[in-house]
Amino acid sequence: MSKIIELNDYTESNGIYNAYFSGEYGTSLGMFIFKDGVVCGADLGGGVYDGTLEYSSSAKFLTGKISFNMRNGGTTITGAHADLPVSYETVVCLKTPLESVLFHEIDTLTGPVNVRFEKVRTL
Repeated sequence: MSKIIELNDYTESNGIYNAYFSGEYGTSLGMFIFKDGVVCGADLGGGVYDGTLEYSSSAKFLTGKISFNMRNGGTTITGAHADLPVSYETVVCLKTPLESVLFHEIDTLTGPVNVRFEKVRTL
């Protein structure tokens, strides 16, 4: 039986964040909203992110899947170039509070990415 997660379990992570990305071939900036287990965002390269996360209060992690969508003609910071639109899901495990970690390591379909979050405001 799974634990029923109360909305206040996510309170610590709910907010609007700047995201600073680095990959093998470059860096980028993005902005994300985390709200009660839902995440959405976008980056300067035209990437769009949507996903759902579950909060583990015992381990202080947000885990789940985030989809990445990139328009045609874009190049990612991992060096992947797309002549057609690209869409894939990535499994993430993010330590909370998000901004307390120097960087989060995320393995994507196109290569590893590091991201640092900076909380802009609480929701």
